[in-house]
Amino acid sequence: MGVSKARRAEVAARRAKAIQLRLAGVPLDKIAEQLEYSSRAAVSKDIARALEANTSELAGRSAELRATELERLDRLQAAAWGKALQGDLEAGNFCLRLIDRRIRLLGLDTPVRADLTIHQVDPADTALAELLNEARARVAAEEARLRGEE
Repeated sequence: MGVSKARRAEVAARRAKAIQLRLAGVPLDKIAEQLEYSSRAAVSKDIARALEANTSELAGRSAELRATELERLDRLQAAAWGKALQGDLEAGNFCLRLIDRRIRLLGLDTPVRADLTIHQVDPADTALAELLNEARARVAAEEARLRGEE
């Protein structure tokens, strides 16, 4: 048998209150006492469950909010774009600010990560490279001699 809607509502309300108290800086043991949890570990576990449950819901809401904000930016830009193209500097600057805001909202301004590997070449590496080049040259000369290309 599943948990009733009333019980789920109670649990959600208690978790919300626990999160609220924790954000206010109330220690876990005080939250446990105030909200009648069995221990501070139970409070910690309940807060973690509440935050985990809300993560996917928040991600969906964030995507919806982002789409709404992008639509608003599009509408504002469309309203000012004509004036900007006709040379209105104030409208042009407004459009640039909108474009910058859209770039930040979409995360297009995040730096590109580059992985670099630096190889330090010491004299032994240089000497080895010279020996390999000389050996390659001798092999090429010997092959040419055998083909009769001398």
